[in-house]
Amino acid sequence: MSPAPPRQRPYWTALVLPLALYLIVFLVIPFIHIIVLSFYTYSPTRIWTPELTIANYVGLADASFLTVLLRTLRLGLVSTLICVLFGYPLAYFLARAERRVALIGLFFLVMPLMVSAVIRTFGWLVILGRNGLVNGAITALGLERLPLLYNETAVVIGLANVFVPFMVLPLMASIERINPALEEAARNLGASWLATFRRVILPLSRPGLISGCLLVYSAAISAFVVPMLMGGARVRVIGRQIYDQLLISYQWPNASAIAALLVIATTSLAFFVLALMRRSARQEPDA
Repeated sequence: MSPAPPRQRPYWTALVLPLALYLIVFLVIPFIHIIVLSFYTYSPTRIWTPELTIANYVGLADASFLTVLLRTLRLGLVSTLICVLFGYPLAYFLARAERRVALIGLFFLVMPLMVSAVIRTFGWLVILGRNGLVNGAITALGLERLPLLYNETAVVIGLANVFVPFMVLPLMASIERINPALEEAARNLGASWLATFRRVILPLSRPGLISGCLLVYSAAISAFVVPMLMGGARVRVIGRQIYDQLLISYQWPNASAIAALLVIATTSLAFFVLALMRRSARQEPDA
């Protein structure tokens, strides 16, 4: 006699329904409106007219916009790599530390998230400004001031500072699930620490690493406050481009096209990476 199928739990629907309605009202419907608006025609008097056109997307092939797009993607990639470089050791330390030490470390890691990104960025302006702490120390040594702000390096520093917690937290969760006995076994068999990291820790923590990279990269390429304050007019990125088109030029259809392109590209990247992860997970048992 076959076992009876598990009984459905209707209360799960009641628990998920508010979140689903929230996402539909405040995410799906506005994004659909942005997609529709991106095909409207710009009007100098009414901002847009409901005449469908693809001119807003064709205009994105302009050389100046492609320069901004490539700069944004490059800054996002560099910021993600720096977050990996600094976040991986910190995540490993917190995952293997004693509970009290880990709690203190998590507190200091998460505490900056309670402060506005604008305030944290202004802190960097005080540190890296022409008369800031760094240049003050340099001039005290009799050297000339360095241009530490309003360039791509300053933007990368600001982005990495803001988004490194989003790299550490998923990495820490993945490393905590790795049995320390596997590392001890590898060391007892003669593997060096680098070999243990490459053949044990890194493969098993790959889901957290990929999740952290997706979070940081998606947030970095859509950032607005940090590039605007630390990059100024010299470092123009997609977020600044959308802001100018929307609130300065009132080119709402063009701004909608840029926003739609950015969201679609980010979502496609996320689905592509998740598909690769699922494919890799299916092939690992057969290896």
